[in-house]
Amino acid sequence: MQKKTTAQNLEAKFDQGADVLDFFEATKARWGGARVGAGRKSSGRIQYITRLSPSLIRAIKGRAKREHRKECEVVESLLAPALK
Repeated sequence: MQKKTTAQNLEAKFDQGADVLDFFEATKARWGGARVGAGRKSSGRIQYITRLSPSLIRAIKGRAKREHRKECEVVESLLAPALK
């Protein structure tokens, strides 16, 4: 019969190739998946990719820089009134 694995003999038993799983509580283990509450919170927006002319992109970037806004905010502010 093997001795119970303890913090003192864990490394030695592992180095010998012995089973050390009795030291760990495997019934509570959860492998894979994200931690609860981890990551960025959803902004509620959806990514939409489209192709625009280089001159239009320069205009959007320039306006965003001048107004200290994000490019997506500039595009949204220009499109929203036109689509209502």
